[in-house]
Amino acid sequence: MKHILLALIIIIVLFEGIGELVAQQIDFYNLEEEQLYNPDKKYNTWSVTAGFGPVVYYTDVNDYALFPSSHWRFGPSFLVSKQFGRPWSVDAQFLTADLYGEKNTRYFSGNFYDLSLNLNVSINQLVLFGPIRDRLNIYGKIGLGVNYFRARQRSLSTGNWITVGEVHSGTPGYPRPYGWAETDYLAIGYDRQNPEEITDRRSEVVVPIGLGIDYRLNKSFDVGFELTLRNLTQDNLDVNLTGADNDSYMAALFTLTYKIGKKNKRHSLWTYKDFNLAYERERQKQPFGRELDSLRQRLDYLAANDSSVTDTTLIYNEIVEQRYVLVASVFFGFDKTEITSEAHRTIAIVAQFMKEDESRKVIVQGYCDERGSDDYNVKLSQRRCDAVVDVLVKDYGIDRSRFETEPVGENELLSNTKELAPNGVHMVNRRVDIFQKIEE
Repeated sequence: MKHILLALIIIIVLFEGIGELVAQQIDFYNLEEEQLYNPDKKYNTWSVTAGFGPVVYYTDVNDYALFPSSHWRFGPSFLVSKQFGRPWSVDAQFLTADLYGEKNTRYFSGNFYDLSLNLNVSINQLVLFGPIRDRLNIYGKIGLGVNYFRARQRSLSTGNWITVGEVHSGTPGYPRPYGWAETDYLAIGYDRQNPEEITDRRSEVVVPIGLGIDYRLNKSFDVGFELTLRNLTQDNLDVNLTGADNDSYMAALFTLTYKIGKKNKRHSLWTYKDFNLAYERERQKQPFGRELDSLRQRLDYLAANDSSVTDTTLIYNEIVEQRYVLVASVFFGFDKTEITSEAHRTIAIVAQFMKEDESRKVIVQGYCDERGSDDYNVKLSQRRCDAVVDVLVKDYGIDRSRFETEPVGENELLSNTKELAPNGVHMVNRRVDIFQKIEE
């Protein structure tokens, strides 16, 4: 038990420094489309990982509490992993290494390999809803598997094989293990009468538990470090047979991961929760929300199919009286500037309206909902204005000098979702209004 506690302390110390990085989480208001997780889309979900590092044994026959002073043993590991959504994954892992431990006048040696099936959970995906700074992922794992090993004991001074009688009869407090004769050599996976001869490996249940960290290099490769304590359900790994605690061993692996799939797609582990999508799906469960959305869709349809005047506002100043006539409105997704297919139909009506009279000029005003800082929302509304103007200029050949843009940000909410909460319609605040400018 003391070895397990010490290993857990090391795990905590190794990952304590991640706290500062967690505090510097990415800005959710400035994410690209590919970074947001949508369960209706396909992502890369398979990966293979190769690892290598030291394997430290906690058995009755060793002379250290946490790390050996010599005779370090290293081993490779291979994993195949399948991701489910953002936080969860399952992997099949293979680990192998040589065995060694010594104490007083004897030592044991041998080798093992284990096969385990592990459940992994991304801690930052559950707590922070995405990777840290778009680069780091911290995960925990727990699994169940089988360890296959063979080991035998020798004398440190002579190198001779050690029998059961030399250890368990000659030392007070060591009863002879059940089923073993005094003259049997302390060997598992080797013949008890002839330790040079290999026999079948011994198998025992192993329970891995640990933490890991991945650093995303690009869409195809990650590097990382994984620390797992692998607990056996019996006490035979060092062939001591009658120890007080079950044996365990710790694997500290440096890893390289290749994410299988299309090169232009992200692995779903490296995506963020789309709060807007979650909000809209939850809204579909609310009858009043569905009625408002249905009304909004009807208004969008009318705006896209009727270029007639829908509203008139008179604006006065000391010099010129200007009249703005609303031509159309284009709506956007949360934190988006992309022009949807529905918005393209609306813009086509505006293009036709402007081509009918080359003297017509328009004001393009951009708006945002209240989520995000004021400065960011002003810039976002400007990008939305630019996106609409770019389509009219590039796709329809309308002179850019006929447009004026006015980024309004969140200053003029059409639906004040703060005051109307839990009702209100965020979508109508994420828009660009296009007005004909008439001077008198």
